[in-house]
Amino acid sequence: MKNHSRLALRHAPVLKQKVSRHNPRGDLIMRVDACGGLEGLVDNWAFVSDKRNELRAAGYYSVVETATHFFILYAFYHGQDWYDGDRLFDRIRKMFDEHIHDMEGALAVVTKREDEAQERVDAFITISHLHFYTYAGWMSSDLELLYPGDAWENGLHGRMEEIDGSIWASDDGGRTRFSLYAQAKGHGIRGDSLGWGQEKHIIHYLPSLSESGVPDLTEGAYRKNGRHLFQDVRYRLVDFHEPGGLWENRDNQDVFQENERGQAAFVILDDYGERVAGSANPPWGWEDVDDRHDCGMIALDPARLVYDYLDGFPEFSLEYVTNPYLRARGSK
Repeated sequence: MKNHSRLALRHAPVLKQKVSRHNPRGDLIMRVDACGGLEGLVDNWAFVSDKRNELRAAGYYSVVETATHFFILYAFYHGQDWYDGDRLFDRIRKMFDEHIHDMEGALAVVTKREDEAQERVDAFITISHLHFYTYAGWMSSDLELLYPGDAWENGLHGRMEEIDGSIWASDDGGRTRFSLYAQAKGHGIRGDSLGWGQEKHIIHYLPSLSESGVPDLTEGAYRKNGRHLFQDVRYRLVDFHEPGGLWENRDNQDVFQENERGQAAFVILDDYGERVAGSANPPWGWEDVDDRHDCGMIALDPARLVYDYLDGFPEFSLEYVTNPYLRARGSK
């Protein structure tokens, strides 16, 4: 069994986070427990708004393993899911869709190889609001990076779902990583820049096992590249299954409750100060409203989800070697 934290770091994405000038702190990723531990998460909106608080960057991960593949889930938490603007549509979204908490991310699929140096992310599935998007096959990036052609062709194609795009590369100190594109405000995550938004400021969040950087939101902290302004910030990878962590607290009613759709959801305070299920979900509450899979399958049973979404793997086992969400299963 490999060191899962090192494995998660090796394949972790660069998160390209758009930042709005109207509420830049609302677009920063952070730990769920930044405000007084997990049970203090109901105060995260105010915690984000208070400029005295450092919003240290973090991203969550888990590793599930079969005989042929690793399924590495990456998730990013924002304390605010917010909207602004003067258009009628913007005002309606602010009234009905703005809420505390937001968590979206991606499931990366890595084919096992005898030489781990040859292992790569073959495909990934992102969640953007209520829908999943699938990406496979590496392409050149906006940084003019290219992988050697044939070495990165995997011939994958859609089975139940069409592939939505190719994998775009980002550079991290000479290591090439897959790219995720996160919107400002609503924070939907895709593997391409469709629907990314018109904001010019972008934070390149780069993974680490130890560093947890704080973005500098002053104009001078960004460097110019074309019409965009960039800065690099390290995010610390946090295991969903760490002791006292999010998965261990899945049944803690002060942290998660089931909403009216049967999804696990982060709690909020209602008008009476009672803790109730909110609108944002951890990965075991993620679902695509257009497909027939069970809610949370992207975390709990990722091999089955990927098998249903993608075809073309030379070998693909559904037998779990390691699945911290479930007991090991036999082949199907």
